[in-house]
Amino acid sequence: MSSVKEKYKYLGKNTLIFAISSFSTKFLSFLLVPLYTSVLSTAEYGKIDLITTTSTLLIYVLTINIADSVLRFTIGKVNETEKVLGVGFKTLAIGSGICACLLTLTYLIRVLDWNARDYFYIWLLFFFTALYQIMTNYLRGIDKIREVALAGIISAGAIIISNILFLLVFKIGIDGYLISMIIGPALASVFCFICVRNRLRVIKITYLSGDGLIKAEMFAYCIPLIFNNIALWVNGSLDKYFVTGLCGISENGIYSVASKIPHILDACIIVFSQAWNLSAIKEFDPEDKDGFFSKTFNAYGFLMAVACSAIVLMNLPLAKFLYNKEFFVAWHYSSILLIATMFNTLTAFIGSVFSAVKKTKIIAITTVTSAVINTLLNTYLIPLFGAYGAAIATVIAYITMYMIRLIVLRNVIKLRSNWLRNITSYALLFLQVFFEHLDGHFYMGQIICFCLICIINYRMVRTMVGILKTNFQGQGVRTDESCDLHKK
Repeated sequence: MSSVKEKYKYLGKNTLIFAISSFSTKFLSFLLVPLYTSVLSTAEYGKIDLITTTSTLLIYVLTINIADSVLRFTIGKVNETEKVLGVGFKTLAIGSGICACLLTLTYLIRVLDWNARDYFYIWLLFFFTALYQIMTNYLRGIDKIREVALAGIISAGAIIISNILFLLVFKIGIDGYLISMIIGPALASVFCFICVRNRLRVIKITYLSGDGLIKAEMFAYCIPLIFNNIALWVNGSLDKYFVTGLCGISENGIYSVASKIPHILDACIIVFSQAWNLSAIKEFDPEDKDGFFSKTFNAYGFLMAVACSAIVLMNLPLAKFLYNKEFFVAWHYSSILLIATMFNTLTAFIGSVFSAVKKTKIIAITTVTSAVINTLLNTYLIPLFGAYGAAIATVIAYITMYMIRLIVLRNVIKLRSNWLRNITSYALLFLQVFFEHLDGHFYMGQIICFCLICIINYRMVRTMVGILKTNFQGQGVRTDESCDLHKK
């Protein structure tokens, strides 16, 4: 077991590397939103969103979430990583074939009023995105974190450049957008192959079927995650189909673009979660004797609450910058979706602990439960409140999943936190969003909420300073009583 200092250094190093990649790429992608909203109509953006959302669902189902299993078992089977990757490749090959058959059948029976090109885009998005996920997770598993970061930069850079070319120069609209989203992961996957070319040379044809025991272990791990990821997809995407069916594809275009501002918080999530997944697996301790998991959880929760509150404050100015013409009304949904995103991040943190102990069934059950709730609420709230109803349903679903996982987590690890402080912070966030939707947006009330969130979490600020000292000054985390985490 590593020392506390080593744990934080490992987590901090990986977080910094991922930050260089994620913040730069997410920020550049963020700047493209005004281009999308000025070049594409709400109906066009709505169709694009349905195509990309459908490809995501197919990845979850037809690859049986093998990418997550590649990461977990590459770490766990140091001398057999090539066999693990071989199982990943074979699963992708089979899934790609099934995907092609399903899409062809869907086109032939005319389920949707889409042309053959639209279905081909779905398949290409499916294949290259899944391949990119497998390769980057393999690189994470063999501790090539810098290469993962570079792959992310290559993918984002290719998407940005091709978007500018296809949308502004060649002006090919939807086709240009979708081609760009394919080019990014395709080029990044090529880079990943180059990074591990020496290892790939030893992958034998027999490895493509994988060692029987390894394959069984990987499937036992990832199959429950199919249900988890489908449920996550339901929580994050099914509402778009409801909005399209009940409110029209243009309204879905507006609702979909509303998620761009919450993507700022997503950038913070991705930076940390990629590093945290590795630390959770390597450093798991059910007793959490040194408080590593508890301190990290509380620091993470504090940062998410403060970041969420700050972005809500900036919601309207950001909307004026990002959303052109008829897209501007999307600001109404952005702040609500921000809170949903925050709770999603917290559930993901807890999910990493379950993954570390290979209790993926718990992850699946909790996510499926929230998805059922989300679906039921969508059927009731969207007819009443339109896209507002979809956003509210998503928030309730993620809060439910968060609470259930917290309860179950007690049986896995002793996680200590000041729950009164956490609940108060969340209540202030909801109050801030309420103020935003009042006439005049009551900015003073919003600012007061933000300040109160920072004040009641002042001890977490001191803990964060201690963690930073551990990473950058080598002095360790403060352990004095003023910095101790409150017990439940």
